Amino acid sequence: MKQLKAGGVEIAYLDEGKGPCVIIGHCSSASHREWLPLIEALKSDWRVLAPDFIGYGQSGTWPADKPFHIEADRDVLLALAKKTKGKLHLVGHSYGAALALEAARTLGDRVKSLTLIEPVAFHLLRQQGGPAWAEVEQMGLAVLGPVARGDDRAAARAFMVFWLGRWRWWLSPERFKAAIVATIPKVALEFTIAIDAPMTLQDYAKIAAPTLLIAGGKTRASARTVVDLLAGALPNAAVTILKGAGHMSPFTHPAEINRLILDHLAAHR
Repeated sequence: MKQLKAGGVEIAYLDEGKGPCVIIGHCSSASHREWLPLIEALKSDWRVLAPDFIGYGQSGTWPADKPFHIEADRDVLLALAKKTKGKLHLVGHSYGAALALEAARTLGDRVKSLTLIEPVAFHLLRQQGGPAWAEVEQMGLAVLGPVARGDDRAAARAFMVFWLGRWRWWLSPERFKAAIVATIPKVALEFTIAIDAPMTLQDYAKIAAPTLLIAGGKTRASARTVVDLLAGALPNAAVTILKGAGHMSPFTHPAEINRLILDHLAAHR
């Protein structure tokens, strides 16, 4: 793993392969390891930069005495973009997809393609209101309340039950649960800041890059609504619904997800 500094935090990132550059962002409570099968498939023809976002994997934590802000993890992607020349491609899942979306706004015509798997741009739901936003609000209360009380295990359970379902969380290995518990305070920071983001659909309409939006056929209404809103706003967007998948499709359906990503990258190489 290589190192760079972003916002005063030491960031670890994987730099593999040669060719056109792809920057890949992982979801909350994960690391670059989420994408190892995809990186293996890409590195013979592409240069892949895959960071651990702040507080995850081998990267440093956010300073306790410094307010967290929405640009912090986005700036990790921008710092990686500065290590490349010319056009690049952005790929992300969940929180990483929301960050890729924000990075694309800043990078403009440097972005040759964008692949977003259920970006959690939940501020768009807040602006719209309705049942999808109510679903997110309820989840937020279930996570933020326990974190504030110091009950990280209850917060982690609420967060992962929302995305995985009660039975999958209950059946998950204790090692996996412990990893979520350890990172849930960072997840709470992300959620608190992200839902208040000021960007609107009109801001995203300026992203001209060919964009593939992927949603699971069994995902949450809130996640699907964000995909539908972005599909209507982005001028060059296509939507693929992955049958039988939920929000965590890169983990549950890696072969199908990786094939969609590889095909989109190849089409816009």
